[in-house]
Amino acid sequence: MTALGNTNRGVHNAVTQLVSAHLANSGLPASPRPYVAPRAKLSDALAADLEHAHDGDVRGLDDLWIGVTARQSFRPWDDLDRARVGADITGRKLAAFVQWRAARRVGDALVVMSLDDLARLLGGDPPTR
Repeated sequence: MTALGNTNRGVHNAVTQLVSAHLANSGLPASPRPYVAPRAKLSDALAADLEHAHDGDVRGLDDLWIGVTARQSFRPWDDLDRARVGADITGRKLAAFVQWRAARRVGDALVVMSLDDLARLLGGDPPTR
């Protein structure tokens, strides 16, 4: 699964590393999704994609699927839909994505999730539709 709308894999990897490190330095068991260089052998790239395709960009956080986007344009509906699909496929309860904000510290990045997922995160049980 390609980074949420990112066209530059190197930038996406660097931002994912920063986001994961920020969470880890905050005391959380976060780790970045393994990066496969664009010039890797096709078999290695396909194997990594098959193994990690739906893991999300930040791993190690129970019940939370996190995608990262470093894209300049802000498209929360698309990125949140992709995060929700990733969470559903992997059986996680919560889905979110991190929107990198260029020229700002990583802690200023935006985290977007649905109101239902926020209620679940805070220990609530949102009503069904």
